[in-house]
Amino acid sequence: MAVQKMALLVFVFPVVISIAFGVSVLSDVLGQPDRHLNMWQFVNTKQPSQPGDKDIIIQNLLNSYSISIPVSITVRINNTAFDCGDLYITIYDLDTSPRQVAAQNGYFSQCFVANNSSLPIDDTFSQIIEKLGNYEIVTEMKDKNNQNTITATSHFKVQ
Repeated sequence: MAVQKMALLVFVFPVVISIAFGVSVLSDVLGQPDRHLNMWQFVNTKQPSQPGDKDIIIQNLLNSYSISIPVSITVRINNTAFDCGDLYITIYDLDTSPRQVAAQNGYFSQCFVANNSSLPIDDTFSQIIEKLGNYEIVTEMKDKNNQNTITATSHFKVQ
């Protein structure tokens, strides 16, 4: 009988105390303003489909982002005729009518052939979107004479 009470005291009592302490701490933390429990923080790493010209490819774009994670992309150009051209990246808010520009950047004289580099060269496109919703990202590469353009478009969500 004494062995059963000792086993109960040694094995069950610490588990009960740990659970009670954990519930107490978690309820106190979640009771603070602007706190919530998000146990599903897995980021979807699947690349969204990209309609547009196959000479320009958007890389590292995810299907969805949270408000605190920046949208960071690179662009791959497969057409050497656009070497030393200008790259424009625009993010549109699709939940507004007409669609509004949420972010925009231009990168000039992007010479990528010599080093077979992703664009933008010596820079990064990284933008935090602070509004929940659906977005479209458009990348345009103009040749150095501004006569020809290749474009790629893709969609993502901020949730």
